[in-house]
Order: sequence, then C-alpha cells, then structure tokens
Amino acid sequence: MRKHDILRGFLTDALPELKRNPEALSLHIEKGRIVSWHGPNLGWEYRYDLRLFYLEYRGAPEQLFLPVTLWLRQYQPELLLDHEAASSAVQFNIDVVDLGTHDVEILLPLTEVVDVLKQEDGSYAMTLRDEPPIAGTEPFDGLDPTPLLKQIYAPSGPAREFLVGYPDDE
Repeated sequence: MRKHDILRGFLTDALPELKRNPEALSLHIEKGRIVSWHGPNLGWEYRYDLRLFYLEYRGAPEQLFLPVTLWLRQYQPELLLDHEAASSAVQFNIDVVDLGTHDVEILLPLTEVVDVLKQEDGSYAMTLRDEPPIAGTEPFDGLDPTPLLKQIYAPSGPAREFLVGYPDDE
C-alpha cells in the first residue's frame, strides 16, 4: 500500500504549517479488506478507510480540504465522478480547540490494486497499479496540483494570502 504515503507527501508540500510540524499529521488504515478474483492475475485489490488526523491545525478547514480533494482527483477519482457516492464518501469531524485551532479528522475510502502476473521467463512480478487516467476531467488532466495550489488564495480575512506560499516560491 502506498496511497497513505503519497497523501502525506502531497499534504506536506501543500501546507506550509505541516512542513514546519509534520508530527501534527497522523494517518491510520482501518477496515482493510483484500478482494481477490480467480484468474490469471494472482493479485488483489486493497479496500480500506484511511483516517487522517491533523492535530492543532491553525488554518481554515477549506485550506486543508482543497488539497485533499485535489489529491483525490488524481489518486481516487471515482469518488468524485459518481455524484451519489461523492455525496457521502469523504467524511470529516472537526474539534474546535480554541480560537483558530482545530483538530481535524478526515475519513477517505481508498482502493489500491496489486497485480501478480506471470512473466515470459516463468517468474511472477508483483506491482502496485497506478490509477487509470479518466477522460473528460479537464481542466485538470495532466496538471500537477501543487503549482495550482500556489494560484489559489486562502480565506484569511481582509488581507488575501496565497494558500501555499507565493507563485514564484520554489
């Protein structure tokens, strides 16, 4: 399984506060299932809930939810393509710690496919399958979401600030 690590890296790149305090984010894999079918592919599909905890988050919830939904577009797009599923798939809880500080919990139902296929030499190769591209998802096809986040303003009162640094920050 690798999506939890990919999400952690993406959020760390997207949220300056998380870069400064990476221990604030914890990820837990729950209700994991292995789904396998009889056939030439000896692999399976992982199905699990990823529970994300961001403790003492100091931004607006929207600043966390936007990178999560952008990540889902790339790594679990079917959650966003089916309107019925999308209306209940991603869940969250927020505990208000004090003015401007929240403990945020997000629950994401994820899947990952493992292929185990026989090779020409008779051996078997095991690989984690990438998400297939989904046609018709413009304008985000092939777009790296991290630079996109640098073009979006955060809700920060009278002074507009960019969600992730500034456009020319490297």
